[in-house]
Amino acid sequence: MISFNFSIIRTWLIRIAGILLALTFVFWAACHLWIPGAIKNATESYGKKIGYDISYQNLSISPLRLRVELDGLALVDQQKLKLLELKRSVVMLKWSHLIIGEVGFDEILFDEPSLLLEKQDAKGKSALWNWQELITAITRNLPPVDSSTPKKSIKISIDQLKVTNGAFEILDPKSNLHEQFKSLSVELLNIANYDKQGDVNGVRGQYGFNLGALNFTLPGLNKKIAFKRFAVKGALDNPAPDTLGAQIDLEIDDGRISSHWDFRSDKSITARVQLENVSIAPLIALLPANKELLTQGGVIQSAVDVSLKGDELVMSGDLHLQDLDLLEQGQKQSLIKWSSGDVNRFAYKRSKSSGASLGIDELSVSQPALRFEIDEKGFSNFRRLFSKQEGELAAVEKLPEGVKEKQSFSLDIKALRLRDGEVQFSDLAMKPNFKVNLRKFNASFANINNLPGHSTAMAMDGVLAESGSLRGKGQISFDDPRRNNDVTLNFKNVPLNAFNPAVMTFAGYQIASGRVNLNLHYSAKDGELKGNNQIVIKKIELGEEVADFQGKKLPLGLAIALLEDSDDTIDVTINIAGNVDSPEFSASGLVWQAISNVLTNVATAPFRALGALLGMGANDGVNAVLGEALFLPPDQDRLEKFGDFLAKKPHATLELAGTYDPNSDKVALARAIADRAILKAAGMNISPQDFIPTLDFSDAKLQSGLKSAYAQYVGRIKLGQRLISLPEGAARSEQLHAELIASIPVTDEDLITLAKNRAKLASDFMVKGNPALQDRIKLGEVKTVSAGKEGIPLEVELRIK
Repeated sequence: MISFNFSIIRTWLIRIAGILLALTFVFWAACHLWIPGAIKNATESYGKKIGYDISYQNLSISPLRLRVELDGLALVDQQKLKLLELKRSVVMLKWSHLIIGEVGFDEILFDEPSLLLEKQDAKGKSALWNWQELITAITRNLPPVDSSTPKKSIKISIDQLKVTNGAFEILDPKSNLHEQFKSLSVELLNIANYDKQGDVNGVRGQYGFNLGALNFTLPGLNKKIAFKRFAVKGALDNPAPDTLGAQIDLEIDDGRISSHWDFRSDKSITARVQLENVSIAPLIALLPANKELLTQGGVIQSAVDVSLKGDELVMSGDLHLQDLDLLEQGQKQSLIKWSSGDVNRFAYKRSKSSGASLGIDELSVSQPALRFEIDEKGFSNFRRLFSKQEGELAAVEKLPEGVKEKQSFSLDIKALRLRDGEVQFSDLAMKPNFKVNLRKFNASFANINNLPGHSTAMAMDGVLAESGSLRGKGQISFDDPRRNNDVTLNFKNVPLNAFNPAVMTFAGYQIASGRVNLNLHYSAKDGELKGNNQIVIKKIELGEEVADFQGKKLPLGLAIALLEDSDDTIDVTINIAGNVDSPEFSASGLVWQAISNVLTNVATAPFRALGALLGMGANDGVNAVLGEALFLPPDQDRLEKFGDFLAKKPHATLELAGTYDPNSDKVALARAIADRAILKAAGMNISPQDFIPTLDFSDAKLQSGLKSAYAQYVGRIKLGQRLISLPEGAARSEQLHAELIASIPVTDEDLITLAKNRAKLASDFMVKGNPALQDRIKLGEVKTVSAGKEGIPLEVELRIK
């Protein structure tokens, strides 16, 4: 009985096994023979339905392994452009995950995918990218969704997803954008849309992208950026139900950027970003320069915290830029370089409501080197490189006031330090070219900010032209340093021949030797600048004159001979003033113009020149009183001082030219003759060397003197007639006084005599305390001049024997 039952069971087992084998064979045959064809037909049919051509070369299905392999996939749009090409793809599912109701992939492989992203030119419509059009077509052909049907969360996991040797092309004819990326690779590991507890709430897993060498143009900026190697690695997680975490690690050439980002459901973002040995070379193209810049060095080390909530962005941390070396294309020398630049504890904030602000505890730069060059047209290299074009400036000016205010930027730096720096200055507009170096330059600035009315304390020192020294201190306003500042600069023991190109260009001489000390003090308040320039020159020796000099040659030899003291030292002070808002303003131009004016006047207007240089006053020179051979007490004092100065210059001679104004002096001389006649008739005799007082005709004596003088020059009969016809009073006296002045004849000989007397009187004042000057002061020919506000200027010419 038992044997019979076992035989029956064995028979049924054999039958079941046979049936299973048959079904397996049928299933296998269907998967290999019928299903691939059916899928291909369905794919082509669906492609036509949405308006695209979808094709592939071969489809291989391994049902027992749940593995599908697809070769030669192509997706082509209606313009016969291939959106996607795929040489080979493999998808393998996992039985263990399918059994428990989860879509689990063991691996997904894409070999040599090629993707085209192109924006089509739409006539009269907004152009869409080709993939946007594909998605729209697919969405349009989806079956309607029943919103009342509850949605079921499906768990999806991928153990491994790999893309090898991919290519990507982006094309936008309208913006002239065309970039290609090749040899791309992507690797994703342990990807899932559920957390470790099994809740479907996000994405987790590890990923890696190797983009290879990148070289592309940034959209909108028209600037190239290139990397020799660019790879991205990281992981995704869900640290909290409302948070997606992302670890993003970039490998850029030899550098690395590590970051962890948390994206929350309230749309806020926080991150920690660390940069290690990241080269700035690929980023130099992003600088807003008018000419391409190159770099031979520069790496960034940094640790930054990032927070974005609403429209408020906050970034804080440290930044270190080492071994910077920046060059202008076509130049051999560095434009800017330094060994280290450190930003310690910075905080950047930006929002639409409050604008942007940057705060830094300390900014220090070690061994900075700067090349500052003025070209043949007078433009600096930095102006050529970074100045905004006229179109850009006009666009900014046209912005509404509200927009301009939102572009406001607040800067606050507690301390800025430059250590052991160097500045290479050259002016190619001068012939020969002017070049001078400032070495071992140190500077410090405290409490820098750009708030209106705030001043920053500064101090600096350095070595100028190899052996000279520089020291400076003061305060400047960073919101507009040109308009508000108070700075003192001291230059000591600077070799004069270092400035030969400037002297040769503007004065027509070379300087053989000598040293100069400069004590400069400049202060500006709301654009009004005042400058004090003390120049101390020691043991200057002039060299040869410049051959074929085309400019205005200055009398340097004469100036040196007059200004040097017994110790071969020249000590002069030149003051300047001007408004920095004036389009033609230039502080250096004002100083040079002042020096040029003084040196030009040394020979022909020494009272004015030496008065300005030696502190004698009289910026308008020495002036005689209108109509008289007299000088006011201040001018008398200047003449005596000038005599003392001339006595110390035994090789100097002076020629005085008496002067008169044919118009103003003629009227004034007639008045002087009339007033002296009135005073004499009134019994008030005054010396020719005395000043004529203002006449007060309310005095009975002066009225009597007026009548006597009128009778003498005009006539008694005329006087009687005027006394009868004119009512008695002050008006009659003024009328008689005017008629008396008009009646006095003044000839050219009278004016020439007046001029000679003025010259003789000036000579007397100068030789008053120095009789030996008699032989060195000559009286020259009389000259006509125009009267100034101070009187009649005395003409003088200095010579050196």
